Amino acid sequence: MPILRRFRRRKAQDTESEGGTTPSIKPSPVVETEEPPSPTPSTSRFILTSPKPMGSLVAESDSLQIDREATQQLAKDANIRPQATVEIVPGKSIRRDAKGRIHIKIVFYGPSLSGKTTALRWLFANVRSLSKGKIVEISDERGRTTFFDFVPVTANNKIVFDVFTVAGQRRHASNRIKVLRDVDGLIFMADSAPEQMNENLASIQELRIALGTDRLTMLPIIVALNKRDLPNALPMEYMIDVLGLEGYPVFETVATNGKSLIRMFQRILRDALIFKVGI
Repeated sequence: MPILRRFRRRKAQDTESEGGTTPSIKPSPVVETEEPPSPTPSTSRFILTSPKPMGSLVAESDSLQIDREATQQLAKDANIRPQATVEIVPGKSIRRDAKGRIHIKIVFYGPSLSGKTTALRWLFANVRSLSKGKIVEISDERGRTTFFDFVPVTANNKIVFDVFTVAGQRRHASNRIKVLRDVDGLIFMADSAPEQMNENLASIQELRIALGTDRLTMLPIIVALNKRDLPNALPMEYMIDVLGLEGYPVFETVATNGKSLIRMFQRILRDALIFKVGI
């Protein structure tokens, strides 16, 4: 086969010019193609090679189509502004209701179908140590969140955690960003399926633009890598690296059966309480 002989000669010449050796490659008995060139550091492309999930994965940050200016305008319209000094000091900026109870706002954020509403429903049904109000869901005919899900959770007669999830679909960006106003603690729920990595990247990019660096730096954030029961779930280290979420507490969750949800929820409630009240 002339093509194969030329390919082997070129590989041998490349090896000699680099002064090293490379292992021999056994050609496929069906299809013989040249390997594509590896991406250079200047590209904004991430490729998982080991361990390799079922199928191939290419997450491209340049194809996320998140409009920075439009997102910043949505945040401005939602009255999300740079953090004031008084907000940084625990106990100085507290919201109270007519009964004098302190309200702390927790938001589940992440791409569509990552499991945010499923996690909230599971917690609502299974966290028995907290007193809960009625869960409010606004969804379409397929059960997908179109605005937000909400449930008030009472730790005692002085503290109320208002827990929200947001609609993950791209078209609901305006409603989603409005829910971020006055957030005191955030759970970023990422989808572990390889084909959803671009949506994870789009969601975290939108979140960073909407909240701004100062709020993201100070805000208690928990990372939930959901759907860990998938046979081709992406490695945890890879997801954290690509999403740029190093340093945050990470929980590997399965929202359908509640795996790690209680520990994750306890952690964000504790961190938000310390951040807001200082106790």
